[in-house]
Amino acid sequence: MAEPGVTMEVGNDAVAVITIHNPPVNVVELPILAGLKEKFAEATRRDDVKAIVLTGGGGRFSGGFDINVFQIVHKTGDRSRLPDVSVDLVVNTIEDAKKPVVAAVQGLALGGGLELALGCHARIAAPRAQLGLPELTLGIIPGFGGTQRLPRLVGLPKAIEMMLYSKSILSEEGKKLGLIDAIVSPEDLLKVSRQWALDIADRRKPWISSLQRTDKLGSLSEANEIIKLAREQAKRTAPNMPQHQACLDVMHDGVVNGGYSGVLKETEVFKDLVLTGTAKGLVHAFFAQRATSKVPNVTDIGLKPKPVKKVAVIGGGLMGSGIATALILSNIFVVLKEVNSEFLQKGIKMIEANVQGLVARKKLTKDKAEKALSLLKGVLDYSEFKDVDMVIEAVIESIPLKQKIFSEIEKACPPHCILASNTSTIDLNIIGENTRSQDRIVGAHFFSPAHVMPLLEIVRTEKTSAQVVLDLMAVGKAIKKVPVVVGNCAGFAVNRTFFPYTQSAHILVNLGVDVFRVDRLISSFGLPMGPFQLQDLAGYGVAVAVSKIFADAFPDRTFRSPLVDLMMKDGRNGKNNGKGYYIYQKGSKPKPDSSVLPIIEESRRTTNIMPKGKPITITDKEVVEMILFPVVNEACRVLDEGFVVRASDLDVASVLGMSFPSYRGGIVFWADTVGPKHIYASLKKWEEVYGGFYKPSRYLEERATRGVPLSAPASSSTSKSRL
Repeated sequence: MAEPGVTMEVGNDAVAVITIHNPPVNVVELPILAGLKEKFAEATRRDDVKAIVLTGGGGRFSGGFDINVFQIVHKTGDRSRLPDVSVDLVVNTIEDAKKPVVAAVQGLALGGGLELALGCHARIAAPRAQLGLPELTLGIIPGFGGTQRLPRLVGLPKAIEMMLYSKSILSEEGKKLGLIDAIVSPEDLLKVSRQWALDIADRRKPWISSLQRTDKLGSLSEANEIIKLAREQAKRTAPNMPQHQACLDVMHDGVVNGGYSGVLKETEVFKDLVLTGTAKGLVHAFFAQRATSKVPNVTDIGLKPKPVKKVAVIGGGLMGSGIATALILSNIFVVLKEVNSEFLQKGIKMIEANVQGLVARKKLTKDKAEKALSLLKGVLDYSEFKDVDMVIEAVIESIPLKQKIFSEIEKACPPHCILASNTSTIDLNIIGENTRSQDRIVGAHFFSPAHVMPLLEIVRTEKTSAQVVLDLMAVGKAIKKVPVVVGNCAGFAVNRTFFPYTQSAHILVNLGVDVFRVDRLISSFGLPMGPFQLQDLAGYGVAVAVSKIFADAFPDRTFRSPLVDLMMKDGRNGKNNGKGYYIYQKGSKPKPDSSVLPIIEESRRTTNIMPKGKPITITDKEVVEMILFPVVNEACRVLDEGFVVRASDLDVASVLGMSFPSYRGGIVFWADTVGPKHIYASLKKWEEVYGGFYKPSRYLEERATRGVPLSAPASSSTSKSRL
């Protein structure tokens, strides 16, 4: 069908088959809801219809409600734009219909799609159909009755797991749990569903309204205990997200006051949650991630990605082994090159450990692990490079070494081969300055651990060809990464934006703020750990090397803290040797190490920036702002200089690369919610007291003065210049 819509066909068996058509996944848009109401009303009215089957076209039931509607609500602030689906359609039209309704589920039934199926009187599914309620990932709860019907069909513990952790299941597990009544082949799905509906109509099978069931809820005291434990867990794992507690509230209401009361409460809470900051942030992050796949002059000029079947990775250290792991897990043959057999064996062992770790955690079968490892070959020279499609250099951050490697691989590789570097900070023009094939040089910046972290920052120089960028984007998607294309400068987009993060933290500590308080407050804000624990984790060698690169690139806004050098002088190297700002012992959480305090005091004496030699008095809110506002300021420079396609790309990169909390939408989105005026005024105030590190950028000043959001596209053409 060209237009999205709902069709109805009545067979000779007196069964009306109502089908949702909205390729590719039959999203339930507002016209689809209207179509469903209309067809159900017609089927109920007609004398030649005895029973109804609800299904989706194109081999998929439904991927859920159209979340574009949430964006409209966020822009207008108007809750009335949300349709009344739960009571009007699912309860009154489907569940309370005078004729039985059976859902014929194939492919997937997610979110609102599964909730429609839950309202039916039986559910027949094809094998391996995906079933789930992932609404909490968008800051909301299921809003079409899912919080009430799912617990009644699968029991409270499983329903809580599926909703609070957005865990989908396959139809086979659904059958064991009681969510699915029968599994049949795709060919027989409609035939069996029609017969099942007729059997219900003729009372040969039970006519069950799932909202009325209580047999799987257990006693009230059992239900209370299960919900109480889930609350405690959610407080620990999702402390800043209201939707988890709200979901449990609504489920509890249904257990205590009955399913229909629960449905009414769910509708109210759902509408309230749509307008929370959390939902706005998560919905923005969802759409922002989708937008990264559109790159002007790359994805819109008719090019097709060329296949990349064989990749050489140079360097088998932490990054190289992680990159190689990601590639072989996605069926790409990898040649791993090292300088000697000892380093090579080390690299191969790390890759094997990565793969076996996935098997141990039941994320990979043994067969698939063996297949992946069979795609790896270790080498000590370039003889295997003659037919590779791409090389990824992943050696230490040494300019001479990288330049030497690029000169060598240009000679050793075929002329179509992509020449990529995993450098995290060094300008690609410097790395490739002795290379003739400038159009094939590109940055493939993975984040550590590379086989786990989802971001791939693709760095494009002014000479990198569109085809090379497109091919690397395709590889990124094949290995389950989110590729974000950025321009070429020191630190590129992500590390450059976040270089003030650690420096701000060091300024605060040298101003007398407690190092562990800084970490605690940044963790409370929503990052997985604070800047000092992160420095422990990365190792101090990395901190020294990176700070030197940024000090050279941006001397006007670099704070030179002696603290890391003093820590190293004291024999500390963070987690690597178990001693940093924290003490690291196997099997226990990092513990703050009070013996670092004299070292910090020495740093404070050296920098001598405390006003009148006394520690500053500062609120918790100001600590967070003094660390993150300089990051926003640098993000403004990245936007102004055109190093990203759009502001939302920086949001995605900050969430996936730096673990900025997704429920805050990303660094630029969060800054807009805080308000550019407040950020500008704060930086201006700190600049006057503490110096040029805090100087507001021209872009921030301009936007704050004019009242324009930081994320609004630039009116001039400068934003396109780097890409």
